[in-house]
Amino acid sequence: MTETAPTLRLWFMDWFGWMLDHNSLKDALGRTPFQEGRLPGLSASIPLPFQLPCRPTLEKRISMPRPFPEMELREIAPNRVVFFIPQSGTYLRSSPTDTNSIDLWASEAKEWETFFPMTVEMLRGLSLILKSDILKLKDDTGQDLPAPTLRHGFMLQFGNRSLPLFLNTAALIQIGQIMPGSSTRLALTWAAEAPPVPFTASREAPNQPATP
Repeated sequence: MTETAPTLRLWFMDWFGWMLDHNSLKDALGRTPFQEGRLPGLSASIPLPFQLPCRPTLEKRISMPRPFPEMELREIAPNRVVFFIPQSGTYLRSSPTDTNSIDLWASEAKEWETFFPMTVEMLRGLSLILKSDILKLKDDTGQDLPAPTLRHGFMLQFGNRSLPLFLNTAALIQIGQIMPGSSTRLALTWAAEAPPVPFTASREAPNQPATP
């Protein structure tokens, strides 16, 4: 029996906070807004150990026949990647115009060509952070962070503070693993040159139905 080689499954957020997705109506690459609790219809299977550059296998949740061009995943900055198309010498680009504005013809890699790779645990953690009625982040002075919004550049905006997602992959995974009614200690990094700041993340327990 042939053993299946271990792989890592990743999803990709674009510069504008949308997710690389599969447009099943056109059987083509597309983009959709990040939705809490939803996995996009396109993921990539990456051979382990995960090393860049590598050749990802793009997989559609809805199986359809049109193949994707061969791509090479390259690191452009820590925890940020680009998709290089060897056949054309160009890059995958996600434009902010509409859900179908994905193309393969960028001549160089800049912001619109940059993606943030995310595991399912990271997606789960981000979904929880964006639900401020379910998850609370409290610093060591007892102050709660305000409800965040997802901004371009892979940033979470908490009031007047911006948290780079790409500096906080471990924290996203930790938050995604918190069970309802539980809490955990973690560290958030607000800037590359700044030390991590300790926080307590608490997840609300689900409401229990009233006893008759």
